[in-house]
Amino acid sequence: MTDDRDRGEDVLAVLLPLLNACTALQASEPTKLSHRGGGLRVVLDVQLAGTSTVTVEREDVPQPSATRTRTGGAPARRQRRRLELPPGG
Repeated sequence: MTDDRDRGEDVLAVLLPLLNACTALQASEPTKLSHRGGGLRVVLDVQLAGTSTVTVEREDVPQPSATRTRTGGAPARRQRRRLELPPGG
């Protein structure tokens, strides 16, 4: 991660061969992310070699009373209860 794209490319050119040469690690292909200032952001997954990979799939089951769906119009607003003064107060 750097604001200087050339420096980032230089570091990446040294780092990737080192990661790929290490037999204890397994690295994915890098993904370059955009950067507003023209710098460089790179993401890659590094794991221990020879370990099993676990994949988890999520299955959402909507709760019938937990969510309400509204279509169109302004967002729902919570109504406040007005407190009344006690009698004779």
